[in-house]
Amino acid sequence: MKTKKPFPRFWAGLAALMLLVLLPWIVWEVKPARTLNIAVLDKTVNDDSYREHKGLFWILNQQKYRMADGSKYLYDRDYYGSQLPTGGVRPEERTLADMPADTQLIYVADTYGLAEAQAGQADEGEDGDVPANAGGRAPQGQAGGMKTLDVNVLEAAAARGTMLAAEFNSVAAPTEDAVRDRASALLGMKWTGWTARYFPDLTAGVEVPAWVPGRYREVTGRDWNYAGAGFLFVQEDGDLFVLREGAETDGGARIAFTEAGRERFGMSPENGYNYWFDIVTAAEGSEVLAEYDLRLTGNGRALLAEHGIRERFPAVLRREAGAGGAAVAAGATAAPAPGQVSYYFAGDYADRDGYPFWRRYAGWPAFKSWFTFDKPGSEEAFYWDVYVPMMRQILREASELPQAE
Repeated sequence: MKTKKPFPRFWAGLAALMLLVLLPWIVWEVKPARTLNIAVLDKTVNDDSYREHKGLFWILNQQKYRMADGSKYLYDRDYYGSQLPTGGVRPEERTLADMPADTQLIYVADTYGLAEAQAGQADEGEDGDVPANAGGRAPQGQAGGMKTLDVNVLEAAAARGTMLAAEFNSVAAPTEDAVRDRASALLGMKWTGWTARYFPDLTAGVEVPAWVPGRYREVTGRDWNYAGAGFLFVQEDGDLFVLREGAETDGGARIAFTEAGRERFGMSPENGYNYWFDIVTAAEGSEVLAEYDLRLTGNGRALLAEHGIRERFPAVLRREAGAGGAAVAAGATAAPAPGQVSYYFAGDYADRDGYPFWRRYAGWPAFKSWFTFDKPGSEEAFYWDVYVPMMRQILREASELPQAE
């Protein structure tokens, strides 16, 4: 009698491995899509990287949020702000005034803008991988900044209950003071005029922006002789100073969630944050969900105090309008509706150059969080450990809002 050969273990193992690899993709594919009407504003689209808002769009698609008509969100098309040149000519800016009235979330990614002299071509920037919106560059001939039209739209949306979110450089130069005051009131914060960043190497010509040594000489009368790691602080009026690692600080910036932040987001990471951030204060009624800790020494605390900067300052803020609405700035056209929510991120959190294929893979954010290490000078761990899980919660909150007509 002819016996049946056993199924080879190799093929069984291969089949199991393929199932293991394909299962997260299958889970993602069968998961139902969710509708979220979001308007993203980015006025600093210098090239086809779309990096100032790409990190947000990856989350939208990985979490399977769709437009009202079921379409996917495309980072190179579905945003408001500056558009890339076509045939050597840059089209007119697509403004927030064109967004649908039923928008549930407006996310202001960047408003720095583009130099008018470069309006018809991509802006390569002066400093390699340092973006044009990096703090301290005095904008001249700048076709950017938040405008009166923008803040009018934000106020009208807030009056309908639309959630607002904004991040670093949304209300900084070249935004006019009156517009800044109105937008800041909506976001529950006030910018101090200072921006900062941790650099693993402060040596001139290595990582710091090219304009810094010259500006430092103008302000202090001394040459830029810094080396090693540290923080660069730049003030809107041109002032600047440095915190040296080993002298004024014991390391890079850490982001620490407060008790309120841990309760809201259900997480308590303490990650390094290694890119540009602004120093803001919380308005009355705003909730500080996370703070920056610069790991200051006594000398560092004294140097910050000398420049009027607190030892710890907000990284993530949340403002919810009370039953009587929220405080409004002079010149405001409308007050937020009761219960309207705004978030402010005091960092360039959505800035991301890559767009991983694995967005169509269930569990990929958790996998990346587990296997991405918190390296000095890298933003990878912060993105996966902090920004992605935080935005998942905020997007879910926004998607549950009614779609106002």
